[in-house]
Amino acid sequence: MEHSAASKIMTIQEMAEMGIAVALGVALSYLSKAIWSMPMGGTLELGIIPVLYIALKWGWRDGLIVGLALGLITLVTDPWFVNPVQILLDYPLPGLALGLAGLPVFRKGQNWWKGVLTAGLVRYVFHVISGLVFFASAAPSWQSPLLYSLTYNAAYVVPSIAICILVLVPLRRVTALWRSETG
Repeated sequence: MEHSAASKIMTIQEMAEMGIAVALGVALSYLSKAIWSMPMGGTLELGIIPVLYIALKWGWRDGLIVGLALGLITLVTDPWFVNPVQILLDYPLPGLALGLAGLPVFRKGQNWWKGVLTAGLVRYVFHVISGLVFFASAAPSWQSPLLYSLTYNAAYVVPSIAICILVLVPLRRVTALWRSETG
């Protein structure tokens, strides 16, 4: 009998892969920052690749946990904040959004890329709201705060999601990576 992701007992393999994904996500986040960073926060976000992998392999629950962990570790290790609500909008909520890639509809057939796009879009919306509410003063006088936030956040979120898809395409072909049991 198959159980839902929420009621399923977590296996040791699953927990180990989740821990490795968080650690790899943190390492990739540092690499991302070394490659390219936006002036008021935001990088290529290579660290989300392992989170999306976990969500796609194990489901939304595990994706939420790993995404939240990565978001909170990023907050602690590389904070950029002006308000407690902005902290939620830029760290834990975008991390949680990555778990959406693991919804059952995206884990069936070849729908995985739609899950990555959906997770990326929701993540983008959180960052745009944060930018609109808390960083509107950074918008040039000739540009609306909404357009500024949309373009600023798209400058790093869109390439991040594109890179994730480009990395996951060949990884999806390695069937050993997607098995839920060793053997």
